[in-house]
Amino acid sequence: MDLKEYIQVMSADFQRHPWELTRLRILRFFITNSHSKTSILDIGSGDGFLATGISKYFPSSSIIAVDINYEDDVLSAFNNNKPQNLSFQKNLTGFPEQKEIDIIILMDVLEHIEYPETALNELLSLPGITPKTRLIITVPAFQGLFSAHDINLGHFRRYNLKQLNDLLKTQPIQAIDSGYFFNSLIIFRFFQRLFENKNNSSSKSIHNWKGGRLTTNIIASLFWLEFKITWYLASIGLKIPGLTCYCICQPSPL
Repeated sequence: MDLKEYIQVMSADFQRHPWELTRLRILRFFITNSHSKTSILDIGSGDGFLATGISKYFPSSSIIAVDINYEDDVLSAFNNNKPQNLSFQKNLTGFPEQKEIDIIILMDVLEHIEYPETALNELLSLPGITPKTRLIITVPAFQGLFSAHDINLGHFRRYNLKQLNDLLKTQPIQAIDSGYFFNSLIIFRFFQRLFENKNNSSSKSIHNWKGGRLTTNIIASLFWLEFKITWYLASIGLKIPGLTCYCICQPSPL
């Protein structure tokens, strides 16, 4: 969940959206398929849901979650209630220079940055980057779906897969795997965008999810099944459009 949305619910009893639960499961899948996962850096970690989830699933991994939007009170609360192998930081100050980084997570981050090329270049300049470092990148897909919700969250743009790959080509990065997920949601977002002037778009935000546990789990399971099908199809070259596009990559010489 974006930190802006988290602030709206941090004192409320709320149910995680199936979209969030599925993102966590997809991230775990990508990490499991990585050659090494000893040291993981989660950039733009928001409410810490993903970082906390993977720290529990990979207890032998050391995970640092970084978000420049953390206020001192939020940062203190996060660090006082976290798994032992996870730490939250506002920036990368103090990150051990001698520590190799196995995985960098950039899930729905680049769309918040006006000049993402600069941010990627700074990340790739970190001392812990090696040729084996994996970058897990996701961004919201298709500029035609850019809506009031994107504006509220501070997004500069949405991407299609070609645009994401073109961005990554500006850096010494080699793509390993790419595609889309949340394929079925693209039609819902299309109509939401079409009629957003008649509807209150904030009511559709993930922090307002009212589904019960059974409904939530069923929908999340269907999202996961959809991902596994479309991930397999993407692996054989058939990349079906979805609401999110992803790229798994690693540093390489220009």
